[in-house]
Amino acid sequence: MSGTVEASLLPPVPREQPRWVGGVAAMMAVCITHPIDQTKIRAQTQKVRHGMLATMRNTVQAGGIRELWVGLSGSLVRQATYGSVRFGTYAELNSRDSKKRKRLGRGDATALELIKNGAIAGLFAGVAGVPGELVLVRMAGDGVKPVEKRLNYRNAFDGLYRIYKEGGVKGMFRGAVPTTARSVLLNSAQLSCYDLIKRRLLLTGYFNDSIPLHLLTATLGGTISITICTPVDVIKSRVQASTGQTTLAQVIAKSLKTDGITVLFRGWLPAWLRMTPTTALTFVFMEQIKKLV
Repeated sequence: MSGTVEASLLPPVPREQPRWVGGVAAMMAVCITHPIDQTKIRAQTQKVRHGMLATMRNTVQAGGIRELWVGLSGSLVRQATYGSVRFGTYAELNSRDSKKRKRLGRGDATALELIKNGAIAGLFAGVAGVPGELVLVRMAGDGVKPVEKRLNYRNAFDGLYRIYKEGGVKGMFRGAVPTTARSVLLNSAQLSCYDLIKRRLLLTGYFNDSIPLHLLTATLGGTISITICTPVDVIKSRVQASTGQTTLAQVIAKSLKTDGITVLFRGWLPAWLRMTPTTALTFVFMEQIKKLV
């Protein structure tokens, strides 16, 4: 009897969260933020340089408000693969580390452990998400190409099928190196920063684990990660937007020669404006879904 009473006084064992939660949250977020993502891609790939607002205005003038959501199916496919793998892998690695620390009598995860787990999650997610990223970039960037050069994919699955038909598996993983490199950088910074900043803010006593904290933490983490990743993101978008046999080195050399070193941060503002709401909404949705499952 006493054993039963003592056991009932113990704190509940935290439940393992389903690994799909992050992917679903990311898919929900991009349904809202896709127009900004599309604008970022178009700003990075169009030949005539326009700012974010001008690019968005041109898009609306060309096809109305609905034109801003062209390529949404590409965003959803990307998050179903990339988003699910990065959050799922990161959660699994953190869970394993937590069990190991508990056996060794250690406390919270160190910054280095979180950065390492974010980088590994980014590596796997980067590879898994290349086809979705590729079809997203091509669908979103189609509108700034001359009419005769547009690919006109009906949806992401039509795009993936045509990419595979034209280039096989190799074609589906075009731009894998810069895409994966960006993913490693992004997730090592974003995922670790979210956890570290959230932990520090909770310790101040001014915040509780609620939506305002999640929004602030995601915004700070997103700003840090996008600044680190923008140069790789620019090159990745240009490689994937190209349908010829151009190599990564040729794309970099041509970009630097034509536009100078500042080209590496072209699209930072639209990228930040996309990353901030997308990151914030993703983490807020994820935190809320966790409470329901």
